[in-house]
Amino acid sequence: MNTMLAKVEHEVSSINQMTKEYAAFFKTKQGAFRGEKNTYAARDGFLDKPEKRGVTRVTTTVQEKLDWFEERMIPYLKDLFSIEATNAKGANRVELKVDGVSFGFLSATELMRLRNILTSKELDTMYQNIPVRSDAKVYESCTDEEYQGRDIVQTPISRSVERTTEKEEVILKDPNIDPQHLPANYRSTVTQKSRTVEIGDSTHQEFTGEWTQRKRAELLRRKSLLLNAITVALKEVNEVEAEESNLDADALISFLHYGAVKI
Repeated sequence: MNTMLAKVEHEVSSINQMTKEYAAFFKTKQGAFRGEKNTYAARDGFLDKPEKRGVTRVTTTVQEKLDWFEERMIPYLKDLFSIEATNAKGANRVELKVDGVSFGFLSATELMRLRNILTSKELDTMYQNIPVRSDAKVYESCTDEEYQGRDIVQTPISRSVERTTEKEEVILKDPNIDPQHLPANYRSTVTQKSRTVEIGDSTHQEFTGEWTQRKRAELLRRKSLLLNAITVALKEVNEVEAEESNLDADALISFLHYGAVKI
């Protein structure tokens, strides 16, 4: 117990700092979740434009960030609630259950601790700022080999033709004057003729590891459901016989993030 207390005491500030950093990263580094690929091929007889070619790679994805968050958060919750369960030994408990998913039988102390965690400013800011992609764009499964195995989607390849306008001077003919016998000091009328020329072919494609708007909204909805369930459980806890705490941290975090329990 002493070892666990020391471990949790050390971890609490680390977890809070991690959550704060995640919130800041989600809010200010959305570009890290996006990438693009541009190509350009000049037509015969025209100069190349290497500046129109380039790749910006997706640095990370929401899924990857949450995976790392879970690796730190789940063990911390298990230790923290083991301490809370020990402190609340013999206290009445009630089942915390949302949408048919049970997260264990918890005491009032455990429920209040869980509520404090879920309503913390850092965690709320983190979830509110999960990067989301535009609903105005069409995305499809990613086929780029570099991104295989990652939660990344792509837009269809957009193709375009690079064009330029060429101009040349043309002397206008005067039908009233014989070109073989031009008057002295005669000045021909000159005009410019323009023509559009295709000089190259371009492609553009975007990649993203962001969530959809709906996916983030569903996470926030589940968070709200959890808080409502905790409020109800707190009202009932004094009417239930005491049981040993068995909060399922894996199920709780999986439900909050994905709406389902990982198997």
